[in-house]
Amino acid sequence: MARPPSKRRRSPARRALLVANPAAQGGRNQARIALAREQLDRAGIAHDFLATAPGSGRTAALVREALSARACRLVIAMGGDGTLSEVARGLMASGRAREIPLGLLPTGTANDLGRSFGLTCGGGPEIERNVAVLAAGAETDLDAGLLFTLDENGEEAQQELFVDSVGFGLGPRILRQRNQERRWVEGIPLVRELYRGQLVYAASALRALGESYLVDDKFDVEVVADGVRRSWKGLNDLVVKGPRIYAGHWVLDPHSKPDDGRFEVVPFAGRRDWLSKALLFLDHTGTFGEDLEELGVRHSRGLSAARLELALRPRRPGAHIPAQVDGEEHCSVTRVRVEVLPRALRLVVPGGAAGRPRAAQT
Repeated sequence: MARPPSKRRRSPARRALLVANPAAQGGRNQARIALAREQLDRAGIAHDFLATAPGSGRTAALVREALSARACRLVIAMGGDGTLSEVARGLMASGRAREIPLGLLPTGTANDLGRSFGLTCGGGPEIERNVAVLAAGAETDLDAGLLFTLDENGEEAQQELFVDSVGFGLGPRILRQRNQERRWVEGIPLVRELYRGQLVYAASALRALGESYLVDDKFDVEVVADGVRRSWKGLNDLVVKGPRIYAGHWVLDPHSKPDDGRFEVVPFAGRRDWLSKALLFLDHTGTFGEDLEELGVRHSRGLSAARLELALRPRRPGAHIPAQVDGEEHCSVTRVRVEVLPRALRLVVPGGAAGRPRAAQT
């Protein structure tokens, strides 16, 4: 149940921590960071700045160390989904995730988590609007997840925290293709200005779909969801999702909640299922799905669960199933377990966002 706004003021001795990557976009992100800091100062949010570090896990370690060394009222992740994920991991690792809320200044390409709560994404006037959200201080709880990579004996080989999604198959393949093309584009200034963001993603998606006609990328999945067994055959994509928005615009389940203790699991059975669902998920009213069913177009059915075990088997011998965690490339896997961490984080959101908004605590 929503709590009335608190009239208490945060202690001025407790500063916010802004985490961002000055080297992003060939160094052009420095101007965005300067604008964000100016807007934070104007809003009365005293803060320190922490630059991200290259390499998986290094930013999370820096955030954990920073929070262990200082009093902090708010952690602000500025950037895309990858930066947000690293900051959230550092906050969780500090043991202070229920004490310190997490704020967002989304400036990346997809920004699924920010969009899920109605935040605008960008590096211009969007920063001012999102700083106003931080200053207002309304909150909602957010579930996080643990992804366990299992070895052939079912023993845990690796563990990773995520706050948005994990995926297997076509989506991660598109991500890998996009990252390769983005690295190539960054080296050519003129092309870089014209060919970036969603345009790069769309081109990568079309290329990956085209390649799927030449190479069999399908896989079968055995699922144990909250103790119930089922299977999916001939998938080319599988998504495990928390917040509503996926790939920047898709709504996988309009009824999902960010703090319900469950993740949505969405299978895509082949190219036609993937393409028709892409159209379906862009329609947030649900009427397009009814129209498709009247035309005889059926979709593979998903599920929601608090605990999942997945065994993935490629149809093509020797093939590897690509994976992603929170929009970042992950090693190929064949067996994983996913567990929900209910209401693991306090997230600062617009006052009318879905979930159970509440006033930020001191």
